[in-house]
Amino acid sequence: MTNPSGKVIIAGGSGFLGQSLAFSLQEDGYEVVILGRSLKRGLTGKFVQWDAKNLGDWLHELEGATAI
Repeated sequence: MTNPSGKVIIAGGSGFLGQSLAFSLQEDGYEVVILGRSLKRGLTGKFVQWDAKNLGDWLHELEGATAI
């Protein structure tokens, strides 16, 4: 099921600024996907692991994204 506002991918979004943006986007009704190297507790958004060098399962998250 797609989100009516859209899906936003945030690469490296586990830090202070990325999480502030993720929270704001979720409040506005967006689905948020965080691409990161390691999972951190308490993240806002769906976490998907990536290394920025290799293709992997994270690639499928880009499909249908409103913004990256």
